[in-house]
Amino acid sequence: MTCPHILLAQDLKTVKVGAISPHSGPNAYFGLSVFRSIELAVKNINEKGTLGKGPGILVNGRRWRLEVISYDDGGDPAKSVAGMRRLVGMHNVPVIFGPFGTPATWACQEINVELDVLFSGMSASDLSRKKGNPLYFQERLPAIYWGDPMAQACIERGYKKACIVADVNEAYSSWAERFMEKLESLGGKVLGFETIDSKAMTDYHSIMTKFKAKAPDIIFLSLYEEPQALAAFHALDVGYKGKFFLNSDWGKKSEKIVGLDRLEGSLVEATQWMFYQAHPEQDKEGFLTGYLKQYEDTYGDIPAQPGAHIYGVVYMVARAMEIADTVTDAYAIREAAPKALQEGDLPLIFPNTDVLENGLIYGAPDFLLEIKDGDYKLIRELRVPREVLE
Repeated sequence: MTCPHILLAQDLKTVKVGAISPHSGPNAYFGLSVFRSIELAVKNINEKGTLGKGPGILVNGRRWRLEVISYDDGGDPAKSVAGMRRLVGMHNVPVIFGPFGTPATWACQEINVELDVLFSGMSASDLSRKKGNPLYFQERLPAIYWGDPMAQACIERGYKKACIVADVNEAYSSWAERFMEKLESLGGKVLGFETIDSKAMTDYHSIMTKFKAKAPDIIFLSLYEEPQALAAFHALDVGYKGKFFLNSDWGKKSEKIVGLDRLEGSLVEATQWMFYQAHPEQDKEGFLTGYLKQYEDTYGDIPAQPGAHIYGVVYMVARAMEIADTVTDAYAIREAAPKALQEGDLPLIFPNTDVLENGLIYGAPDFLLEIKDGDYKLIRELRVPREVLE
């Protein structure tokens, strides 16, 4: 016999939420990390609630469980749009987590308001937050702002000659251009700049052979995780002996491809996700290490960096539903999102503190790291003043 105070899963009402990411194609590793992290956050919320007072979320005096309806867009922006229309039209979702990447985010920003759906497009472009979309979250600070401190770090270490490989994605190409401008303003020189489509590129030997001939001190790889690791591996393969500047998509899978012992003295512009993986003792709350363990226990794999970002966004949205007392009103949920973070009670991997009016989720710093003796050494925290981003 069931005790009357125990609420069973079947007693909960259900609200569907959407997820769009590539489960197939060249970005499947990132896309699956995104979907699986959404799935884990939803599982934990359904079992324990947003603040540990579950099960599920409490809205309108009733307990609700979240159900994820997923759409595989293969990394194609046109399919991202089709997926958004399908999730809203067939499943009436009030919120969608994803899609992944700036091109897909921009495509969905063209239709989400007319569909009355709130979404979290995973873009690191400075332009995404400037489009005036009232139903959009940008979960990652624009990468362009890290170009200046990265260039300064190079000059401080005597790395004055650089080469760059950047993805055609606007977020990554603008990041590389900002780095180049700052480096040259400080007296450095960019000897080579290649823009490529990392979804199609599988062999970087020819680019790296050209770069090696120019004898740079450092190569900045403004690419997604697996292409970044492949490019570094191919540079070493052709005999490049200099350093690399690795971006915040660098992760444990990259390490396995290249090997930290081959990257001594290289620099990393990293999120807390990367630093805390290397130094779990610095993860004082234990939210990241707990997430990583649950992910690996569940899926037998290592997640990519975007998964850790979206995990917290799911918690924020679920708590915003409780604060707004609705599971259907996208505008009310969006309006409640800042308070969900300002409360400071969610188990966030990234300690974000607010949602700006333009939709940017703000608060967590990035880190500048150096690879020394097979480990990551913290050089400094990187922060962008709030007033610059508002």
